[in-house]
Amino acid sequence: MSAVLSRQRRRLWQLWRTAERLVRRMQQAQAMCPGSLYLLRRHCGKAQCRCQQGELQAAGVVTRSESGRVRLYRVPESERAVVRRLTDNYREWQRARAALVKSMSELLRQLDALAEGRLQPWPASKAGMSAVQKEAADRPSRH
Repeated sequence: MSAVLSRQRRRLWQLWRTAERLVRRMQQAQAMCPGSLYLLRRHCGKAQCRCQQGELQAAGVVTRSESGRVRLYRVPESERAVVRRLTDNYREWQRARAALVKSMSELLRQLDALAEGRLQPWPASKAGMSAVQKEAADRPSRH
């Protein structure tokens, strides 16, 4: 039993250190922007345009969900590098947050298992009692 408790305590501290690293990483996060930046290619609709021959028009866009709807925002070419960094930072933040939630959930499971291992049944069942304890339990109380 002691070896099991030792393993549980070791695992608890390991999870705690993991959570601590994730929180520190999240505290150091840079500016961020929700959404994903990508190059949208499509036909413009003009009869004499090159896109009619298969060379599609390209525009950088940020896409994200707002109030349950997907929104697209055009990003000028001059700002794409900055927006790429901002959206990458946001994605990294989300990954760290998901890892923290997973780590904390596991930490709570380990704490519950540790507590479960330390529980002592009371009053003890008659099956596990000594003869003296059984006698005392069967005697009527004097109060």
